[in-house]
Amino acid sequence: MQWTNNERGYGWLSIALHWIAAAIIIMMLLTGFRAEQLGEAGDRAGRAAAMGWHISIGGALALILLIRVISSYVQKRPTPIEQPRPLMLLAGATHHLLLIGILLQIVSGPLAVWSGGRAINIFDLFSLPSPFAERNGGAHELAETLHAIGRWIIIIFGSLHVLAVIRHAFGKTGVMRRMLAPPASN
Repeated sequence: MQWTNNERGYGWLSIALHWIAAAIIIMMLLTGFRAEQLGEAGDRAGRAAAMGWHISIGGALALILLIRVISSYVQKRPTPIEQPRPLMLLAGATHHLLLIGILLQIVSGPLAVWSGGRAINIFDLFSLPSPFAERNGGAHELAETLHAIGRWIIIIFGSLHVLAVIRHAFGKTGVMRRMLAPPASN
């Protein structure tokens, strides 16, 4: 069983982390945008509940996302498929920007909560106390800005990534197969 990547394809570790991270990111975007909608509608209780879910999911699963980012850089990369050079550069940039966006969220999310003077409550099971003695307005504004930037990086380059997957699915390049199972052993 191939756990790590090689030049022919991705291993089970990368494949699993890719799909788990995708599911976490979708959950985070849905709960975050839902909290924003409820806040704009004036539903403070609904917004607080949605933010509670958003923060709990993020706090509980941030380590998995961090492992995803790190493993992407420490493991060997499969040989890229043949395509025009501009598309290869775009694919590489998209991959790196998605990972940077994830990393921004992992750092700015907890910082936004803590700098707001609150602990990170994870599903009412336990809390991660704030390293700040009190609310820190400057750090909070920076964290909120970075979190918004990270969110839009993920939305823009995640969409570009999905469009590339669709392009490859119709082009029968085998790229999608590489993210579903490791290559067969010879």
